[in-house]
Amino acid sequence: MTKLKAIGLALLCALFVSTATVFQKFAGERLPEITTNWPILAAIFFYFLGLLFLVYALKHAEVTTIYPIVAVSYIISTLYALLIFQETITVFRWLGVLFIFLGVTLIGVGKK
Repeated sequence: MTKLKAIGLALLCALFVSTATVFQKFAGERLPEITTNWPILAAIFFYFLGLLFLVYALKHAEVTTIYPIVAVSYIISTLYALLIFQETITVFRWLGVLFIFLGVTLIGVGKK
């Protein structure tokens, strides 16, 4: 497996972890019900998928390359919050998202 494919797996991990966060939010809205709270199971499922992709990516690339890419999940989660939950994202939060993006980019460029 190439390093580029490992990075792709890390991005998939970020997507699955962010999706799990959406289901956590849905599960929280259904509390205190636990036995029929299917979003909890969906969150666990997506976290598990994310873990599998992360472990496989780490097998084929350095931790210092892969793990910062998982921080993209913060960007995806912010977009989910905006699009799915219609949350208001302040300018300072958008700046935080920009800094995360720049940080991941700098780490990626710095490895060359």
